[in-house]
Amino acid sequence: MVTNNSTSKISRFHDIIFFILALGLFFYSSSRACLLSLTCDEASTYFSHLPNSIWSCFYSEFCWFDANNHLLNTFLMQISTSVFGVSEWTLRLPNLIGHIIYLIFSILLIRKNSKSLFLGIVGFCLLNLNPFLLEFFSLARGYGLGVGWMMMSIYFLFCWIESKEFTLGIYCYVGAFFAVLSNFIFLNYWACLTAVLIFFILEKQIYEKNENRINSLFKSFGLPIFSSLGLFFLVKNPIQFLKSKGEFAFGTEKLSDSFVELVRVSLMSQGYFNPNTTAIFVLISLVLSGTSILFAIFYFLKQRDKLFSRIHLAGVSLMVLMILAMVVQFYLIDIKYLMGRKSIMLLPFFGLSTYLLLESIYRNKGKYKNWAVGLALLISVFSFNHIYRTFDLKETTEWSYDAYTKDMIHYLDGNLKENQEIELGVFWIYGPSSEFYQQYLSIKKIKKVNRLREEDFNEIETAELIYIRKDQMDIVRNKYILEKEFGSAGVLLKKKK
Repeated sequence: MVTNNSTSKISRFHDIIFFILALGLFFYSSSRACLLSLTCDEASTYFSHLPNSIWSCFYSEFCWFDANNHLLNTFLMQISTSVFGVSEWTLRLPNLIGHIIYLIFSILLIRKNSKSLFLGIVGFCLLNLNPFLLEFFSLARGYGLGVGWMMMSIYFLFCWIESKEFTLGIYCYVGAFFAVLSNFIFLNYWACLTAVLIFFILEKQIYEKNENRINSLFKSFGLPIFSSLGLFFLVKNPIQFLKSKGEFAFGTEKLSDSFVELVRVSLMSQGYFNPNTTAIFVLISLVLSGTSILFAIFYFLKQRDKLFSRIHLAGVSLMVLMILAMVVQFYLIDIKYLMGRKSIMLLPFFGLSTYLLLESIYRNKGKYKNWAVGLALLISVFSFNHIYRTFDLKETTEWSYDAYTKDMIHYLDGNLKENQEIELGVFWIYGPSSEFYQQYLSIKKIKKVNRLREEDFNEIETAELIYIRKDQMDIVRNKYILEKEFGSAGVLLKKKK
């Protein structure tokens, strides 16, 4: 029999603290959604995928000439723009909704398991204050939306482990289903979730007496098996279309590179221990995650009947299985290890494993309780300091080059003569967002935006102004002179007379 030893001791006053923290984070992500210049990939989704019927994308190859079509995200973008009109905020609204979902279920998860306010706060910090993760709640990509649905699924998985209620299992898979439709990278999570559910189903059948074992097995296995078959037939064609276009060829050849890159981008160029900052935080992350795995296995074997031991094992098992799934994909079907944003689904699990470790120490190591609280305070202070240092309403990590594209278009609109009409040449990565702002702002002074590659630079004839990277200026110095710099990367050049 499972003993429920995870009842929260967090008071209503503490709930108010979580509400204030969540409100502050949502205000931050909403501000970024309104202020950030639209990025290349967001604008590409707007132009290439919003006009298409989502329903046809389940069987038509026409939808899948690139991987920018994150189905549920695209569908919700269609709804938000049709209701509220086109703007940066409306295009990014689905992922702001994803942030609300993530905040709600991460707080519910913490409230359900925390025995101390300090552990609850560190849980909130570990799950919510990673600046790289936060970025994707402010962008019109499927990553933030998918992470939100995944957190809902994790919460209901923990609830299902407690009661084994069929309805809770359905809710768990509903979250996982919407996560996959938000972005196909969450197929890894779906597969690992199914493995964890099957483990606990079998474990229950082995250790608990049940006269109707056959009926119980059929009902228990029915949900993961039939839902997985349904999802397989739903996404089989889109996955095949994307694979044929080589969209799964991006990544790295080393698993270690994937992990190190996640740590690096989470640090956001903050040099706490330069020049070894990344290496030190990689070591800290490995020690905390590894210790959490060992604690989970030990206390599950020792206290199998206690609910928290089972929850701890489930949380770290999902993390380990998702890493193993990347290894299997690499060796069996030649899919490279995920990098950067494509491995973002791992970030909540690294935070969750550390939080569960601290809870485990607090519950099981009586004389070390204060150590758990002290480490929780240290991590919390660092997390709040880190999010303060990385506060940014201008740039986003993976598309930093597009930070000033909107400013460049506004500059042209304000500085070109009233009746002047020009052709603007832009390096191809600035093309989609430049075209978006030309249309969104209805700028008649720019009659055409031409996308250029470096090999086209010497053949430019008609573009009076060009917007390129600063390190490309030497290529066109014979034809163009500097008009204005934008940030550290982009420059606007005008044709020599």
